[in-house]
Amino acid sequence: MATLSRCVHLSPSRRTTQPTHWKRSRSCSATSLRTSVEHERRVTMSETVMLWFDWHGLTLAGSLHLPSQERPHPVAVMAQGSGPADRDSGGYFGPIRDTFVENGIATFAFDKPGCGESSGDWRDYGLEDRAKQMVSALELVRSHPSIDRKSVGIFGHSQGGWLVQKLASRLDELAFAIASSAPTLRVREQILYDCEHALRIDGHDQRAISDALSLANALQLAAINGEDYESISHDLLTPASQEPWYSSFPTIEGPGDWHHVTQLIAEPHEPVSDLRSVRCPFLAVYGGLDTLLPPWRGAEESGRALEAAESSDVTTAVFPIGDHRMQNSDTQEFVEGYLGLLGHWAADRAR
Repeated sequence: MATLSRCVHLSPSRRTTQPTHWKRSRSCSATSLRTSVEHERRVTMSETVMLWFDWHGLTLAGSLHLPSQERPHPVAVMAQGSGPADRDSGGYFGPIRDTFVENGIATFAFDKPGCGESSGDWRDYGLEDRAKQMVSALELVRSHPSIDRKSVGIFGHSQGGWLVQKLASRLDELAFAIASSAPTLRVREQILYDCEHALRIDGHDQRAISDALSLANALQLAAINGEDYESISHDLLTPASQEPWYSSFPTIEGPGDWHHVTQLIAEPHEPVSDLRSVRCPFLAVYGGLDTLLPPWRGAEESGRALEAAESSDVTTAVFPIGDHRMQNSDTQEFVEGYLGLLGHWAADRAR
């Protein structure tokens, strides 16, 4: 059981660039929580290797980025958030990848099905399938001669953080796991939260929000009952499309999107339960200004769940001015200290 030796919890309203809520176990070193001012600098990589692997009839393509240090290297396998995404997550992964490489950690990420050079369609696969794809990616990098097979970790952002929670609770051999902006809500709860706050941000009143949530609940029930896209389009989406709030409602454009929604809703997924079963060093990071999930609730629930985890090396951090992407929404730059925390924390555990 994890015993947390220190907990600092400052008000969510306090504006600072430093992480103001963090928990760590006795086994965490002080350097794991070191923060520093990130600055742009060129990253020298000794090699970028293109890799492919087969998974249930698909060919998934990715890139292995290797540091210039002496081999073999530890590695972080990276998982993107929801929606279509290539191996760079539309450029979002670049600075994170560079931070790992600067700290001597190789990275591997692959294009989602139907994106980049991967075959298939990402909408055909739910969370369990994505987790299984990650397991295959882990097996692939472990077999590479430049990788230390005993020092393999995972990083995931947003929905990718859900995958990190799942895998960290199932796999014994992970060197570390980092979940960034990962919900602790169940899928159905997260969909409703996302819907409500999207309308609030766009300035809709409570009546509009209530109507939108009624539609979201009706769609979830239709998904559970196995209704097809034609039915929900005729009975639910088309009538609602006349409402002024509909442009703020999460879009479902065609049978492919609906198939993906039904998969996500049908799958049992218990983030808090997964966190209680974490087996490896685990870092959960949140942005205090995240509007896509409740960050302070997520940090509290993560911290409490990780106290019961099998791993005694667990850390939870909140950067108060970070958004869902852990960036300052005014500058679109990563908040100060975030990249440094990722790099130092992972490097301490990858050695």
